[in-house]
Amino acid sequence: MKVSKQGSTLAGVMDAFSISVSLGLQHGVPLRTYVQKYTNMRFEPAGMTDDPELRIASSLVDYIFRRLAVDYLTFDERADLGILTSDERSQPTLPGVEEVATPSAGVVETALPPPRPVPAAMQRDAPFCFSCGNEMQRAGSCYACGSCGATSGCS
Repeated sequence: MKVSKQGSTLAGVMDAFSISVSLGLQHGVPLRTYVQKYTNMRFEPAGMTDDPELRIASSLVDYIFRRLAVDYLTFDERADLGILTSDERSQPTLPGVEEVATPSAGVVETALPPPRPVPAAMQRDAPFCFSCGNEMQRAGSCYACGSCGATSGCS
């Protein structure tokens, strides 16, 4: 696994991590266990990927274990873990039902009103908890985790 130039700290840590996972798999640790523990970890870099099956990842580790799950776990195991490819997430049409555009005869088009701005309290800009990885909720001018109770530095 090449993540950075040779000799960098990130490359060294990822090499050591890869070796430890490989040894664990060789000595009987089930891949499902690794996938359960390492998917949904959140840290930078995160975001869009070049992989057409896994479009978004929340970290390098999240992407690696989602890719391993897609390649080596059965569909039922992945569905149980909530790991589906982009194609599996899209809803298929019913057998024998063809998608056809509905004719729009007699339909009058009207302009939609401009979208209203979302109040600041309703915006989804909360960071993820540094302790457990869940999305935090606004608590005044700070954020608090509903799962573990950690705060974003306010007391």
